[in-house]
Amino acid sequence: MRNSVPVSLAISLAIGHLALAGEEQVAVPNRPLDLKDCIALALNESPALEASRLDVAAASEEARAAKGEMLPHLNATAGYELFGGSPTARFGIVNSGSSVVVGTSRDNSVSSAGVQTYAANLSYPLFRDGSILGLNTGPNEASKLARKRNLSWTAKLKREEVIARIAEAYVTTVSAMNRAGYAERRVELLQKQADITEEQQKQGLMLPIDLKVARTQLSGAQTLAKILRQQAISGRIELARNLGFESTDELHLSNELPEPPEPPSADKIMSSAMLAGHPSLEVQKAVIDEARQDYRLERFRLYPSVTLTGSAVHVDDFGSSGAEVYTGGVRVDVPLFDFGTQMSTARSKLAKYQAERARLSSVGDDVTFQIVNIYQAIYVVSQNILNLQDDVAKADRDLRVIGSQQQAGISAPLTAIEKELHLIAKRDDLDGLEVRRLVLYAALEKASGGSWKWIQ
Repeated sequence: MRNSVPVSLAISLAIGHLALAGEEQVAVPNRPLDLKDCIALALNESPALEASRLDVAAASEEARAAKGEMLPHLNATAGYELFGGSPTARFGIVNSGSSVVVGTSRDNSVSSAGVQTYAANLSYPLFRDGSILGLNTGPNEASKLARKRNLSWTAKLKREEVIARIAEAYVTTVSAMNRAGYAERRVELLQKQADITEEQQKQGLMLPIDLKVARTQLSGAQTLAKILRQQAISGRIELARNLGFESTDELHLSNELPEPPEPPSADKIMSSAMLAGHPSLEVQKAVIDEARQDYRLERFRLYPSVTLTGSAVHVDDFGSSGAEVYTGGVRVDVPLFDFGTQMSTARSKLAKYQAERARLSSVGDDVTFQIVNIYQAIYVVSQNILNLQDDVAKADRDLRVIGSQQQAGISAPLTAIEKELHLIAKRDDLDGLEVRRLVLYAALEKASGGSWKWIQ
């Protein structure tokens, strides 16, 4: 039935509720959203983080199930059997009738006889797969716990990825919205320049190639303005989806970009203490522990296993007669020969464990290399920003001078337009580099694993 809810689904939903219990619900503020607001909403809405939390909850239950496998198992059975016919068998049945005894030389026929049975069975692994009476943490359970730690640190990495993604989307979207004003002004000036050039070309003061160049510049500026508008639209769509808004009309962004932070100390971020606790390294350490426990598990499967078994059976015929049977024993399973299957499996797990141990240093090198590259990129961008700031200041001064000369009637109109276009281009380039630097700082926070905080 479509309306029925399976028990397994109910259990899954309960686990999901427990996994999400620690997550705060973030309300949308009644003002334009800044970067921190967007990140807070995205962390609350991210399906990747929700999936990570559910993965951790599932791993917790798997570890609990592995622990339960090494503890006593008790089950009960009940049954009813109806006998009839002739001959029945050579085995006696408890009070099969008033004058009928099966298994003797007398009448073997039974018209209708029924018995009911009740049984309780106990199975207790005394030693199996490295677990002794279920009191210690066996390799199977330890492997599941390592898997849980792996997923927990992976969830932290996912969180840093979400923060970096939202930061980049917010910065590029707001930048595109702000730079659209430069693009529109550039189109306006180039249109005016093309009109003046066309008029002067008719008067013979300009060549046809001058008009062609002016119109080409105008077409390029119009294309750039369109691209900026589309970038702003696509960025708003991405942010609306990540923040849980139904449409972009509900999304109101602030036009303020965050201030760049103080450059963090490389000694602090790349210190041994910080790198030792980096989520990527912690994930790899958990993978190593999981591989080690898998190897121990396969090794213990080469050893004998000991199981305590017991049962209690009660049989009666719905009358006054009944019987109880109690059994108990210890079963020892000894692996003798399997053509080397289990030994090869153990050797494979050992090689896997050694490979993961060797990979730990590689993960640390990758983290260091990524941080160093981001530092280098930030340095290059900061250098270019300083140079462009000087160029913007000079272009602004030239425009003011030309404006004064134009008011005095000693400067051509095209010269003032060219100077303003030059200033707009420099300012646009400067804004683009500043946006690039903010994105790099967000990438540095992600690369450091959250040990250095800028946004949050």
